[in-house]
Amino acid sequence: MNFQAARIIPIENNTPVPIIQISEALAKRLKLPENISLCSIQCSRNTMTCNIVTINIDENVLRMDRTVQKALLLFEEERRYLITYNHNLNTLHIGPVIALLTEIGIKDDESIDLKSIEEYCMELANYSEDIGAIFYVFALHNQWMQKNVEGYYLDNNSWNKALLPYPQVVHNRLHKRTNEKSEMFRDLTDQLNEWEIPYFNNHFLNKWTVHEQLQTAAHLTPYLPETSLFSAKKLESWLEIHSMLFLKPIKGSQGKQIFKVCKNQDGYMLDYSSLQQPVSQTYSSFTDLYKRLSPEIKKRQYIIQQGLDLLHLDARPVDFRYLCHRTDNNRWQVTSSTARASKSGSFVSNLAQGGEMLSVQHVLRTKFDKKELPQIRKLLKELALEVANEIGAASEGIFGELGIDLALDTFGHPWIIEVNTKPSKNLDQPANERSIRPSAKAVIIYCLYLIHEHLKER
Repeated sequence: MNFQAARIIPIENNTPVPIIQISEALAKRLKLPENISLCSIQCSRNTMTCNIVTINIDENVLRMDRTVQKALLLFEEERRYLITYNHNLNTLHIGPVIALLTEIGIKDDESIDLKSIEEYCMELANYSEDIGAIFYVFALHNQWMQKNVEGYYLDNNSWNKALLPYPQVVHNRLHKRTNEKSEMFRDLTDQLNEWEIPYFNNHFLNKWTVHEQLQTAAHLTPYLPETSLFSAKKLESWLEIHSMLFLKPIKGSQGKQIFKVCKNQDGYMLDYSSLQQPVSQTYSSFTDLYKRLSPEIKKRQYIIQQGLDLLHLDARPVDFRYLCHRTDNNRWQVTSSTARASKSGSFVSNLAQGGEMLSVQHVLRTKFDKKELPQIRKLLKELALEVANEIGAASEGIFGELGIDLALDTFGHPWIIEVNTKPSKNLDQPANERSIRPSAKAVIIYCLYLIHEHLKER
């Protein structure tokens, strides 16, 4: 598809017939017919028929009647857009239109609050503007209109509310599982499916589902800790085999509500990840241990996972987050990697629980010989990509972004710890205010790929 980036300049038109003026350079690059005088112009689901004339300008410019601009719900100011021409339909397409779905709060000054992903959304918006795509954020609504969505677009570092063109692709960044189970979310996804509009990372994956999916891949089983759904009988029998176990809620996130159970000569030592201060309690019998666990376990479903003797840095356990994205050829790539060390006295490395972000290279240098580092880094990267491939292929729906958590034990053997479908955006901080992380660019590039594939099929 022949996308051309062009400046669209609004103009006043005093005639009753809508008109667009296209530069000769742009007309030539889009391969418009030489005798063209009338065409449709479209942005997502909004279309208008216009007179079209060519003007003698060497750069890619399209001057647009303001009535056309308003009908297509384009931004009021001059802006750069990607444009393509469909010869069969004699239609100029403006866009593409990319939207991110998330929870949106309102601050006291009536500006919007995107919480932990605000900076990330600004990067997506800035990169979209750089390449000529339309980007906005929106929340779940009670009603869905056929041609537009109430959302927020970025202008001069502030989010402005407007009616915007219906998205051609949606990136789901809802953070609450309850919102994904809501009637409003079902209404939205029903509409997207009906109109064959792609949307990706459309649901959370729980820890047990991920384990089952990865367990079917024989080449990955050596890297999976022994894992089972929780039962009291299973916990008691596993504590006879393993000196350390972890109990994790299958729908948990950010390292919350995780129990660490260790068996020693005095009985059972229990640690809990969500207390304000690290607290360890010893129980002399399994009955007493289970009595303490039972109120929490009954609230939510848990898995039991084999404890591992992981790599430590200054007596703090360390793991590694590999951020993986699909690219414009639909293949997975690693866009960033980082190491995380838990805070002192804690057994979880999540930043939300006080963990510290470090470079992978720094951590490995402290534990391994310099000659071993390239091979270890290569193995971790390849393992992350294999996990992304398996989860992407086995999961229902489209996944374009995954956070893969890996760890190394004291022998240097890698382990798959967890897979995140809504990975944190605090793990690869930009270098300065206007920089755009590779992870943000990768999401927009994948959005363009999905739109391109969808338009090809029409």
